[in-house]
Order: sequence, then C-alpha cells, then structure tokens
Amino acid sequence: MNIFKKPAKQLRFYLVLSLMSMATMYAHAQSDKVSLEFSLSPILEQAQVLGLSSLGVDTEGSGPVIISGSLVNNTTEPLENLYFEFDIEAASYGVLARIRQQAAYPFSLAPGQVVFATNNDIKNEEIPGISDKMKFDGGLTTTGENFIEDISGTTLPNDQYTFSVRIYQVEADGRRVLLASDMIQLGGNASEGGVVDELTILLRTPGDLVGAEAAITNPIPQLSWEGDASLNYRVLVVARGGSDSPESLLESAKSSEPTNDGGSLLQFEYLDLNVVGNSLQYPSTGVQALVPGQTYYWQVVTSISSALGANEVVSEIWEFTLVDPGSEANVVEVDQETVNALIQLIGQDTYNLLAESGYSFENIEIDGQVFSGIVGVQKILELIEKFQNGDVVIEGN
Repeated sequence: MNIFKKPAKQLRFYLVLSLMSMATMYAHAQSDKVSLEFSLSPILEQAQVLGLSSLGVDTEGSGPVIISGSLVNNTTEPLENLYFEFDIEAASYGVLARIRQQAAYPFSLAPGQVVFATNNDIKNEEIPGISDKMKFDGGLTTTGENFIEDISGTTLPNDQYTFSVRIYQVEADGRRVLLASDMIQLGGNASEGGVVDELTILLRTPGDLVGAEAAITNPIPQLSWEGDASLNYRVLVVARGGSDSPESLLESAKSSEPTNDGGSLLQFEYLDLNVVGNSLQYPSTGVQALVPGQTYYWQVVTSISSALGANEVVSEIWEFTLVDPGSEANVVEVDQETVNALIQLIGQDTYNLLAESGYSFENIEIDGQVFSGIVGVQKILELIEKFQNGDVVIEGN
C-alpha cells in the first residue's frame, strides 16, 4: 500500500492508523448481511500515554497488535464487491486521514465466512481468509500533515480521537450501500485514564538550577511545581555532602519507599513523600528539619502508565541553601550593575535617600526565597521587565 510518495511518510501512516488504540468508547453497527466489530488490545486499555515506540511507529514494517476485529457474512450467499473505508479524526484538528479501498480491487466473503484481522493486516493490505488482492488510496489529509508536524516528543497530544471503519457494497447499478460500520473513540485526561500529553514537571520554588546558589530564609518552605494536579508525585529533598553528585544522592533516595508508604529516611535524606497536587508545605514532622548553612537538592518524580509499562517522569534537579537572614555572609559588594538596576527599580531620588541614610543592597527576597549577588541582580532585572510589561504593579510603600 503505497500511500505516500516520501518513504518517511510510511511511518506517519502507521501512526495515524495507531490512533484507534486506547479506546474509551465503542459504537457498533451491523446489517442483516454483515457484522463488523473491533476491539482494543488489553495491554493498551489502561495506558495514559500513547508512545510512538509502544505502537511500533518508530520502526519500519509491522508493529505490535493494538486492535483486532472481526468481519462476518451473516448470509448463506456470497457477498461480492465489498470495500473498506477508514477515517481518523482529532477533535481539535479535524479529519487527519481518509483511506479508501481502490475501486478496481474489491473483496468478497463466502457464505457465513468469518474473518479476523488486526491493524497490521490492514496496513499490509492482506487480510487472512480473503484471497482478493486489496489496494488503498488516500492517507493523511492536509490537516493530518499539519498535525504530524506539530507533534513534539514521542507521544500524541491530549485530544479526542475517532477511528471509524465502514464496509460498503457496490451494486450492479453503481449504488453504494453501507453494510456495516464501527467506531472507536479515545481521549480524555489522565485522571480518566485517557490519552495525555507527554508530561513535563517544572519546578517553581524554592531554589534554582544546581549551581545558581539560590538561598532561602524560610526553614519550612513551600515546594511547588507545574504538572497535572491530578497525578501522584514523589517529592525528594536531600542534603549536599562529600563528593556525591546531586543525581547519585537522589537516585539513592529513590531506592527506599516514601515515608508515607512505609519507607524510612536515609542519613542524607530530609524529605521523601508521595503527594497529590502541585505543592507541598515542608512538614514539621516525619522529616528532618532543614539546617541553616546547609545546601539541599530536590526533585519531583511521577510515573505514567503506557503500553510498555510504567514510565518514570522526573523534573530537573534544583538546589537551595537555607541561610540566616541576619548572617554577614549575605552581605554582598554593590557593583555598578546592581546600582543601576536598583535606581531603575526604585528611582534615583529614593536611591539617593537610602544611600545617604547608610542603606546598602544585600539581597532581594521573593516569596521567602533570598537571591543575592548576581542572581539577586538578575531577579531585580526580571522584576523591572515585568513592571515595564505591566505584569507587576507596585502598591503601597
């Protein structure tokens, strides 16, 4: 079945055919002559992420069996001049693909014949039990091409997908009569077990990337991140120590169960909890208290079920140091870049008044997190940009 002129597009055709998997609703229709029914491979029923590798679309040729179906001639007579038609549609895009059996290559069913086929049989244009040669036209529509180009990563975007198949018979006068049809819809969100986008966990507070030397003054900070709020997340906080890398410390922490699942904290492990949502207030019990002067690494982990099993999704690793707000170590030398940023932030007159009164820049504190040195200056510049864009408004004193 040469649907596309470019060989690379053969891969995309199989991707589109694979959209029929992970179905959450089925609709069957049959006539007195023909019964048609498709079912989903059990391995995909509980998958939340539709990965390309699990569907076989990253390899040439046939991939795993994701659907299977049956076609039955309910009569005692042979049925001839039969044709398949397939449509694949995404609710947010439109029709992604239209595939039609060529008029010169119909197939027939013997009296009472029962035929079983899979997605691979359809792709290979050979259905067991049917000797007639089949050929198909069509493939991705313009909308489907745009859909494929928009896909980033290795999973399908969150949407509602519909795969429909119809069996027509062309009569002697050329009329097309619909004998049977079947439809599978899939979609929804993670909490309903439907298809979700490739998940990304983005940390928000406290801290910053390893090496940014971010500091906080709150010994019970709120840890927050961006991600699907309906999922269960594992939050880990470990202390920096020795020559161990942040990665090795966090991997070691994962070797035991979270404390609220019966696990216990390792010596360097300060927090290990499973939570649902996007934030966690650092608890006062069941954890080790954060120590001033100590640097910590933290990470958020979750898992998503796929056709090949559970896939671990991890955030980047961030670090923060708990400091005493009154510590002399927080005093930094004011350079001209800092001066210029402060003047732009508070105005020349206010800056002059503060300087004459003996004030100096030490750090900037945002939501309990302290930024000093060049990082503090960068945060000031970010605030200035937000002021200029109207994203932040100064109120009061």
